[in-house]
Amino acid sequence: MKNIDFSIVLYNDHTNRLTFFTGLDVLMLIFWLVLVLIIASYIKTQNSEKPHYRYFTLNLYFKLLFSFIFGFYYLFYIHGGDTIAFFDASRVLTNLLFKYPEYYLKEWSTFAEEIGYVSHFTPETGKPPGWISREPEGYFVSKIYSVLNIFTGSSYLATTVLTAFLTSLASFKLYDFIVSFGIHHYKKLALYFLFIPSLSFWCTGVSKDSLILICMYFMIPTVYNLVVGKAKLKIWNIFLILLFSWILLNIRSFMLVTVVVPFIFAFNVQFSKRYFANKFSQRFIRTIVILIGFGFIGFYFSGETAQKYLKEAEVVQQDFKTNKTYKGIKYDIGDVNYSPTGLLRVMPISVFTGIYRPFPWEALSPGLILNGIESVILFYLTFLFLFNNRGKRIGRIRESDILTFSLYFVIIFAFMTGFTSVIFGVLVRLRAPLLPFFMMLLTVEQEENKKEEQTTEELLA
Repeated sequence: MKNIDFSIVLYNDHTNRLTFFTGLDVLMLIFWLVLVLIIASYIKTQNSEKPHYRYFTLNLYFKLLFSFIFGFYYLFYIHGGDTIAFFDASRVLTNLLFKYPEYYLKEWSTFAEEIGYVSHFTPETGKPPGWISREPEGYFVSKIYSVLNIFTGSSYLATTVLTAFLTSLASFKLYDFIVSFGIHHYKKLALYFLFIPSLSFWCTGVSKDSLILICMYFMIPTVYNLVVGKAKLKIWNIFLILLFSWILLNIRSFMLVTVVVPFIFAFNVQFSKRYFANKFSQRFIRTIVILIGFGFIGFYFSGETAQKYLKEAEVVQQDFKTNKTYKGIKYDIGDVNYSPTGLLRVMPISVFTGIYRPFPWEALSPGLILNGIESVILFYLTFLFLFNNRGKRIGRIRESDILTFSLYFVIIFAFMTGFTSVIFGVLVRLRAPLLPFFMMLLTVEQEENKKEEQTTEELLA
């Protein structure tokens, strides 16, 4: 990255050079900070009768804090990285939009390595970083941020605030959705879904991971409420689902699988409860559906489309292993045979890696310290789960559709991230969205304890 210009000027004429602290940047930062705080205060006031909304503004403050830590970490410690490159490309794209809007629209369906690609960038618009424009996923991320730049004046700091605000809305929407099931007290759920430090660090700034979190956390409650009839079928909801699906497909297509497949198993629980009265029939139907589901997955992985994705996974994994430009501590899950049976063989170690690593002694760099601490906490909670009424807790997970969803969500998500990441710095970013679900699963109480807690609270009230 080029040297940062700290001079205070009103406009930045160097279109392909990042100057993050110009007068315009500071003005846009102040404007968006004030605006999001006003909006957040209004939303909290409109929902003041709901106790858990006391955390709405706190959630925003928490996300804003870590988004700035993330942004300054990449600016002053990493001195660049993919985050800065994404934003550099997005500013150039925004310049192209204002100068040649017809060429900007063409960029949405192309990238530099595509056959027949024609570059429309000029010295006046600037040129995006080559390694971003050659990668379809990374270039798509820059295109998304080029849209946000329209509202933030292409200010890195203001775009950071807007991204943090969107992630705070997505996190709270998911939190509000989970609270409605009464699985945990809302205070405990707030800790899991709103105030996990590493999640807020990796998924609130200008990054690929922030966009993924926003899409997934908005999609989960929207899809569930539509399917079970809690929400009306509206054009807006359908549009959001299609929009988020499109974004996920273009950034990390396997993330869409981690959302869709768990829903199948979750709705299986609801279906069996609705149409079968006794426990034996319910469990029999669920088992049949699960077997059919895994059979379908096995059939899918033996098909041509899945083989294409497996080949891409092999290329990505080998690239992380051998490419010297990817710096950071790497891990190894052993020799991998990229076939359905090969995937089953490495699945346990991949899931374990995707959830629990890096271990504390593997997380000694500034960017991984939080994850090393979390690893210890997750091991402790797992120990309590296994040796404290394990059977009844598993029974409650099996009987709840949202907990069943969470279980399969965590397993599939952890497998995908543990299998493909190779570098701990990549792993902790990819797996961050699964942490709230896993902590909720580990701390679930058996039904008897839950009823006792509710009775005690009612008496105290």
